[in-house]
Amino acid sequence: MTSDHLSLGARVKRARKRRQLTQEQLAEKAEVSVDLVRKLEQEVRHTASMSSLTRIARALDVEAAQLLGQAGTIEASIDEEAVGVLAIRDELSALDYFPGLGDDNIFDDAPPTIEHMRGAVREAERIRRHGNFAQLGAMLPGLVAEARAATHVLTGPGQVAAFGVLSEVLQIAATMMTGLGKPDIGYLGLIRAQEAAQKSNDELLHAMNVSALSWVFFKQGRLDDAETAALRQAALMRPDFLHDAPERLAVWGILMLRAGSAAVRNKQVARCEDHMSLARTAAARIGRDRTIYATPFGPTNVGIAAVNAAVESERFDQALSLAAEVPGDPQVSPTWKSRYLLDLAIAHTELDHDDAAADHLLAAERVAPEWLRYHTLGRQTVRELAERARRRQAPIQQLADRLRIDV
Repeated sequence: MTSDHLSLGARVKRARKRRQLTQEQLAEKAEVSVDLVRKLEQEVRHTASMSSLTRIARALDVEAAQLLGQAGTIEASIDEEAVGVLAIRDELSALDYFPGLGDDNIFDDAPPTIEHMRGAVREAERIRRHGNFAQLGAMLPGLVAEARAATHVLTGPGQVAAFGVLSEVLQIAATMMTGLGKPDIGYLGLIRAQEAAQKSNDELLHAMNVSALSWVFFKQGRLDDAETAALRQAALMRPDFLHDAPERLAVWGILMLRAGSAAVRNKQVARCEDHMSLARTAAARIGRDRTIYATPFGPTNVGIAAVNAAVESERFDQALSLAAEVPGDPQVSPTWKSRYLLDLAIAHTELDHDDAAADHLLAAERVAPEWLRYHTLGRQTVRELAERARRRQAPIQQLADRLRIDV
């Protein structure tokens, strides 16, 4: 069997044996229980918290994606052409970016207006919030090219504004690529986005690119870098809680949530709590939920982040207690809401509340079906529950069939 078709447990076992470790030695090195290692390798369990899987990967000196991302019955096959991966990659590495080889003669007709491009960016953000990768992939290459060209032909304030639009579009492309398992392309896109942000004179856009960079590092398993990037940018902002505008406090709070997410996955729970406490203070000062560059921040999002931190640190009862403090229908984007529902499903799964877990997964599918299709941890949780279900026609089994997960 090729490595592409091995299960998570088989991958763990193979990597462990290559490094001549016993199950006990791996568990000690990764700071997880021996029982978890055994159940994964025996395929009694098909998943674990990302915090545990990240530590196992690090102990085995492999990337977490190598344990998770290529398991044939779990990972959704990505039609790279359909979702625009190759076209976006080509646009992010366009010849015009290379010093000395750019072409200023891009438009035959008048360039699009800033207003027109901003309208297109708003539409791209709407599509991203719903997790519709195919639609977004069809739109982004042309929008990136258009915004990049506008920075060449416009002058003065128009050119400054065009760089801001370009930075936003590049950030959208970078996060989409990372979400589809292409973090290296995402990193390249963020470099381009930050170069554009520096020419836009927009401090908050610059900071939000760093927030996105922290998330890319997070997805790569580079947890120290993810936390450091967010904290360095937060320190540069030096927020004034009495006088700063709510938007500026919100961006600072988003950076603290990024730092907290990286810390908890890195098994630094106390440090995560410190970061979350500061974010909570910012949210309380703002007083209500806001959206900054398509990223939510406020009391609701801080509450959702606290639930995620509890799940990541395997405090599943606490996660459900914290969820009771989150609004019943949180006003966040469909993808954020689906991720929150997945956290609740994971907590219920670990507590053997299979029916409740299945209900949350089905709700996540209703909110953002394409997002769930491509989310590896979500697919693993579906498979775990489907294998535990006794009835073939159980709703969770039917969800596994729709996601094309072999059970």
